[in-house]
Amino acid sequence: MHYLVTIGYETEQMDRAGNPRLQKLKYVVEAETVEEATIVASKYRAGDVRSSESIAIAKMQIECIIDKNNTPEYYK
Repeated sequence: MHYLVTIGYETEQMDRAGNPRLQKLKYVVEAETVEEATIVASKYRAGDVRSSESIAIAKMQIECIIDKNNTPEYYK
C-alpha cells in the first residue's frame, strides 16, 4: 500500500500572529499500515535539520506503479 504523507517544514517567514509559516510538502510512502507510514515519515524527518511536523497521512488508491524496477520491460 502507498500513503500520501504531508509534512510541514517551518520557514523563516512569520504569520500575523508571529508563528513561523509552514511549507507543506507531500511524500509517497510505501507501508502496510498508517502506523508504519507514520514511523517511516518520522525517521525521514529526523534526518533533516529543519523543524517539521507530520500534518496528514492519507491512503492512496494506486492500482500499480509502472517504473524501471517493477516493470523494466516497458523501458527497453
